[in-house]
Amino acid sequence: MEFTELADYPLPAGTLTEWVPAVPGDPWRPDNRPLSWIHEEHCARRQADSGPGSWLGTIFEIPDRYDEQALRETLRRWIARHETFRTTVRPGTEGAPRWNRFGVRADEVDVAPRHVGALRTGTRVYQHITDFFEARLAPTRWPHCLLATVTDPVPARPGGGFLLVFGADHSVMDAYSMMLAISEIQRLYREVRTGEPAALPEVGSCVDYGGIERGYGDELTPAHPAVRGWQQFLRRCGDRFPGFPLDIVSPRRPTPGRHQSGLSAWSLTAEKAAAFEQRCRAAGHSVQTGVLATVAAAMRTLAGTDTLDFAMPMHTRHQPGDVHAMGWYVGLAPVRIESGGADGFDAVLDRAATAVRTARPLARYPYPRVAHLLGNPSVPRFVVSYLDVRAVPDAAEWRRWAVRPLRSGETSDDEVYFWIARSPDGLAISARFPSNEVAAANVHRFINTVSQLLGTVATTGELPVSAMAVHG
Repeated sequence: MEFTELADYPLPAGTLTEWVPAVPGDPWRPDNRPLSWIHEEHCARRQADSGPGSWLGTIFEIPDRYDEQALRETLRRWIARHETFRTTVRPGTEGAPRWNRFGVRADEVDVAPRHVGALRTGTRVYQHITDFFEARLAPTRWPHCLLATVTDPVPARPGGGFLLVFGADHSVMDAYSMMLAISEIQRLYREVRTGEPAALPEVGSCVDYGGIERGYGDELTPAHPAVRGWQQFLRRCGDRFPGFPLDIVSPRRPTPGRHQSGLSAWSLTAEKAAAFEQRCRAAGHSVQTGVLATVAAAMRTLAGTDTLDFAMPMHTRHQPGDVHAMGWYVGLAPVRIESGGADGFDAVLDRAATAVRTARPLARYPYPRVAHLLGNPSVPRFVVSYLDVRAVPDAAEWRRWAVRPLRSGETSDDEVYFWIARSPDGLAISARFPSNEVAAANVHRFINTVSQLLGTVATTGELPVSAMAVHG
């Protein structure tokens, strides 16, 4: 599963149609349920930022004849199914709450097509969709999810079919939601077209989850263990989030606000990933632990450090109804892997497991609330995310459906993000990083080294000697 920008997808020319959720009339009603801390912070940041919208999404093929009325009903059912798509927030007035939530009922939502027309090149299709999403997606402007289709593609898709792409503001969607949406839309379209039941599981509401997350944040005080844990982590890094340990600064004068570069690479085939998992399980650990241990070993090799600090997103889908719901169910954890003295893969596994076990409880507590209590405005700069999506419904069909998870472009001179994902096709690493030659070279070195070490463990069961020594 490669997580990239839309520019990296081979879009065909074809007939483009925008699909926009709509609410006829003005049935919006006040909703007193609170925003989560992370949702509120996101609204504030986007309100202060005049740049283009930041969004997540997915593009995939629907391998069936295009039927506009059937697709309209499909998308209406999908939007109606998830309450997070049927709510919005507006800035409060003086003396009122900072943000006010409003919502509509499921039966009050429609989805309207807007026919753009035939575009003669894939570049024009890309530019139109990107402009469409960036200009309209925002946490305080409804709808928060937009869609588009490319029909009559040139060249034609093998076996027929058409492309569907959606983008959503982060306030209503996380990475796991992006994956869930693929199967839901495919199954709903099949249900509308053929009558075959979609058989979708019951879902909860991320709007309800916002109140739960809010409660966790309200528990916090400066003396709370979670706040103190974050304080210690940030203090060790100069009262800010740790940065990528390798150099990412160009000697040339940087261009402020420059679009970040991206990279995606497959590190393990499905067979090699299975062998790697077997090795980790034999030592009593998970693949996630094994991947993080390998990341730590790679950094020992490249940066000469036996301490690795990074921020790690972790899911907060702990209630049964949240498992298949659209929304933003993510916490942040401070991870420090100390591998000094570890003399083999088993030892580094143990260190990585200890680091994750220590950090995981902190992900329950919303970091924006922690930051407020600490008076620390620092934002994550070096992030490592791990996601196993093999159990997502219909994941085995993703290759046939030409699936690609998407993210909007970002601008930053010091952020380095890695998304490591295991899917039915194997293990892939995607990244975004500053657009300069130094950062590009070192991010490539890092991904290549991690990939080599993963392959070595999968083949031999052990890390090479070179990864066990700290090089000055």
